[in-house]
Amino acid sequence: HAGGNGLKKNFLEKSPDLQSLRYALNLYTQTTDALIKKFIDTQTSQGKSSNNSVGEISVQVDLFTHPGTGEHKVTVKIVAINDLNWQTTAMFRPFVEVYILGPSLSDKKRKFGTKTKNNTWSPKYNEVFHFILSNEESPEAYELHLSVKDYCFAREDRIIGMAVIQLHSMAEKGSCASWYPLRRNIFMDETGLTILRILSQRTNDEVAKEFVRLKSDTRSSEEI
Repeated sequence: HAGGNGLKKNFLEKSPDLQSLRYALNLYTQTTDALIKKFIDTQTSQGKSSNNSVGEISVQVDLFTHPGTGEHKVTVKIVAINDLNWQTTAMFRPFVEVYILGPSLSDKKRKFGTKTKNNTWSPKYNEVFHFILSNEESPEAYELHLSVKDYCFAREDRIIGMAVIQLHSMAEKGSCASWYPLRRNIFMDETGLTILRILSQRTNDEVAKEFVRLKSDTRSSEEI
């Protein structure tokens, strides 16, 4: 190449392939917490989709920081769901799983679930959950991941749709109440996919495994 002189160093330095390889290698050496934080920071369009929504969910979120300890409390109220797009031949029992995702959560409660509602495609819940975050990070480093499922007694629950609420979008106001579209899957760019690939190799890490599963989930097939 180049008459036997090899590649010029400044050409290599500017090569996008080399830069993306360096970036990927840099990510490999980071902790799970750092990678999850990076994912939340860079993946700001997870609820974006070319597909139509499969319903919408009403959620109220309130942030509170303890003046003494600096600990953050996130209060989540799952109010209701509207117009679930779901066909089933069996009893329909929709419920919502609520996860908090972000750094420094390995010793914290990360998941809550609502009660199930029977045979209603616009269920009302009005259930409240509290997540406690450490004072090491600001609330902007976290997000709520909501998964609406159909409860099945003798087999795995079926996923109907998902929504993501990033706390940085409400950090200044301290609260937010809104309807969020439910999506068939989570949207992510190349950086997000790279982070998931790295985390998926950390098979002994419960936090990494849970994060990869949630972000890789897709809507289950319906019973027609």
